[in-house]
Amino acid sequence: MDRLDVPYYLASKECLENVEITHVFKNYFYTIGLYYGDGATIRIGNKTYELTRGSLLTIGPGVSCQWLKTNFPLNDTLLFYDDIFVNNFSNSFFYSLEFFCPDEQSVIQLSDKQFEEMQQLFQTLRMVVDKPDVLCGILYSILIITQKHFWRLHRGNKIELSDKEHTAVKFRELVAKNFANHKDVAFYSQQLNISSKYLSELLVDQTGMSAKKWIEFHVMQEAKYLLSFKDQSVKEVAFQLGYTDTSHFSRAFRNYDGQLPTEFKNAVCNLSPSLN
Repeated sequence: MDRLDVPYYLASKECLENVEITHVFKNYFYTIGLYYGDGATIRIGNKTYELTRGSLLTIGPGVSCQWLKTNFPLNDTLLFYDDIFVNNFSNSFFYSLEFFCPDEQSVIQLSDKQFEEMQQLFQTLRMVVDKPDVLCGILYSILIITQKHFWRLHRGNKIELSDKEHTAVKFRELVAKNFANHKDVAFYSQQLNISSKYLSELLVDQTGMSAKKWIEFHVMQEAKYLLSFKDQSVKEVAFQLGYTDTSHFSRAFRNYDGQLPTEFKNAVCNLSPSLN
């Protein structure tokens, strides 16, 4: 998909009503969506979510998704790049948004009052969709409110992130975008303007895993997701993940999971025929 001419696109529930997307797709944007339907199932990364009216979806770039047992359901969806914040808000704010990290929870269930509040904000977005500067302000409000809901549910009402937590979040988002092409720690430390040693020490302190382990985690979680589909061969999965030699991929997978990708694929496909 080509890059948008503007750093955002607002898709309303009406324009998505008859869209049929049931295959696996890669999310290339930051995505936040408000679900209006009575029930749907979506797989985001390796997690499956049951949606009900008032479910708020938050998906970062680089994550594989699939609507299960349903066509694209009724929801308002805003797709945007981080460019939208370059001239408007602090990057430190944007990279504090943990809910866009692929290993976090991607669905927040809103109360009736919270759902009504979020509906009003999405309605305002539609009114100012041709005014980027104004839209940025509304998006900022949506993200602030979403962060508060996320922290309330998953962080014990945290108020703000420390500098180290900001760096950890930024790293995790960079890995989600780039793990297929960049599996070396040096690439990420250069992007963050810190040394590879300090980055790994910081991540171990904040998350319990080194930078190398985080990169490996993302690569192998994506590998398991892709291998669960019968129409994806091991060779194709290896290529998608940036391996030019299938044997190198197989060796890395076995070192991580204790079995060859063919063994994993056969076991999962036999257990989950509905995903194929």
